[in-house]
Amino acid sequence: MAEPVPVDQELERVALSIGIPPCPAILMDLLAESKKDDPNTQRIEKLVAMDVGLTAALLKTVNSPYFGLSTKLSTVRQAISILGFSMMSRTVSGLVLKNVFSSKDRASMEQFWDNSAKLAMVSAFIAKQIPGLKKDESYTYALFQNCGVPILMQRFPEYAGTFERASSSLEKKFTEIEEEAHGTNHATMGYILTKSWHLPEEISQAIRYHHDGGILNDAAAKLPDASKNLIALGLLANHALSQQADQAASREWVCDGALALSHLGVAAEEFADIVADVKIMLE
Repeated sequence: MAEPVPVDQELERVALSIGIPPCPAILMDLLAESKKDDPNTQRIEKLVAMDVGLTAALLKTVNSPYFGLSTKLSTVRQAISILGFSMMSRTVSGLVLKNVFSSKDRASMEQFWDNSAKLAMVSAFIAKQIPGLKKDESYTYALFQNCGVPILMQRFPEYAGTFERASSSLEKKFTEIEEEAHGTNHATMGYILTKSWHLPEEISQAIRYHHDGGILNDAAAKLPDASKNLIALGLLANHALSQQADQAASREWVCDGALALSHLGVAAEEFADIVADVKIMLE
């Protein structure tokens, strides 16, 4: 694997000074088990089942239309049996992430978490149709892609306004607007959080550069191929969601959409069919 690109020391200093929440114990256990050849699913089942709120959220998620299960699940054991340990643990990781950032403003963040879950579903759906992409890895990447946003939201009361300006800007990159206002950006915050939470390096690197689609065409960038694939996939998934919502194409898609399609070897006509399928899936 290529060497990770060093994080700008000043940006990292600012990010760390803002505060990165420690990795929850249950996520550490999940990650440790996932690296074993024979994960101890009974141990994980007991850990998840001890948290009533987490169990309820897990069952609500796996019983959603996305998973398309013919029978509703009612226990953690069933979730592991039907979904498999890998997918179940990644789903739990997303739920744990949400719980870490619960606050007085939780209601106002519901749309953000809903969008993250939807992006993860769409990313996994697209990944299944493109050779070389892994569904579970794509799901996790999308779940954590914007995890730096709630960190900045909690640290800077005025960040909501920054987020709106960055989302609608057609002239400047999203992260440039954040850096001008707060001295750091959510991509850097997400990178440092996922590194400290011991997520795979290729996911952390992709999160760091997910607003820099041009890096897909930069042969000099010391970035793992797996990270570039995730960055490209993220562009496709975000655009598919905007199309599903009848929104205008983002600045990033206009600038780097064709590059992302080319990188993944997906023809424009093929992607149009995928977008149509995404719309049907999310109806």
